[in-house]
Amino acid sequence: MSNQMRLWKITDKGFEVLNRAAVEQEKKLHDWLERDISLISDDLLVIGREVLTDFNKSIDLLCLDGNGDIVIIELKRDRAPRDVLAQILEYASWVDDLPSERILEIANDYLQKKGTTLEEAFQQKFGTRELPELLNASHKMVIVASELDAQTERILNYLSKHGIDINAVTFSYFRDGENKYMARAILIPQSLKETVMKLSKRIPSIKWTAELLKEQIDKIPKEVLRKRVSEILKFALEKDIFAESFAQSPQFSLIMQNTRGKVLAVLLVGTLYAYFGLNEARKYPTDEVRRGFVEDLKRLNLLPQNINPDEVGSGRILKRRLDDLTDEEFTELLKSLERNLVSK
Repeated sequence: MSNQMRLWKITDKGFEVLNRAAVEQEKKLHDWLERDISLISDDLLVIGREVLTDFNKSIDLLCLDGNGDIVIIELKRDRAPRDVLAQILEYASWVDDLPSERILEIANDYLQKKGTTLEEAFQQKFGTRELPELLNASHKMVIVASELDAQTERILNYLSKHGIDINAVTFSYFRDGENKYMARAILIPQSLKETVMKLSKRIPSIKWTAELLKEQIDKIPKEVLRKRVSEILKFALEKDIFAESFAQSPQFSLIMQNTRGKVLAVLLVGTLYAYFGLNEARKYPTDEVRRGFVEDLKRLNLLPQNINPDEVGSGRILKRRLDDLTDEEFTELLKSLERNLVSK
């Protein structure tokens, strides 16, 4: 912070000021945060390090919070505060357009090196909360530094006050003989999680049970879409391949009947998301079933004809909505779901 943090050791003779540790400790902070992001917030999951953007620059750490929103972590290092601020805003402009499938690919590419998938890591981190079908409804920015000048603090407070979800965390390092200490301070005078909730004014996520979904389906104004979503929901319940979703918007999932793995997300606006990439292979009983499902989706022009399921990390938003299909195509889609998802 602009006022340098100090730390005292309490002794029998009074108080002893601890010396600040060497500056090179800041070089280790990147590794420390990747290993334990709770140093910033308990509500974060790291999904990428040195994530390359489309303009050939790398985000230090990319995270998801418990709502499935992106959090950009950028370390100041030796750069001028204004340069870091400009950099993180540039990253945010890139993140703003990231679709769910790209986030899934980034996360699974990173997490599979640790022997897990985004879905598994998310549930392990956040307990009963299910990974939202659509990620990145909003995003947040966090600058990490050993100190910030008063002008940068003023700019960050101004942006935050006017609805830009940005914050700063400073870490100070101290030494007492062989013992080393680190202290943390958050710029905005609330916990990071409380600040995020206050600024974003999020609609809380809902557990979409079949009963709640039926109520929402009745409110769909377009008759074709209303009937088709209702029919897929009825089909999923009858075939025991329905799974509730925990999200802001009404949606549900279809799962493999034998493995219980989620393979298709259905949003009540008509959007479909299919999970079929290499990181999702364990959800299918065999690779033959997984590839067969993809071929069916390609025949219905729901996926690009040149897509290879063995070259995809997670999945894709399907090219056409439910109400874009002809009656014959919708019937074929239901047949494909029964052929591929329902155990024989």
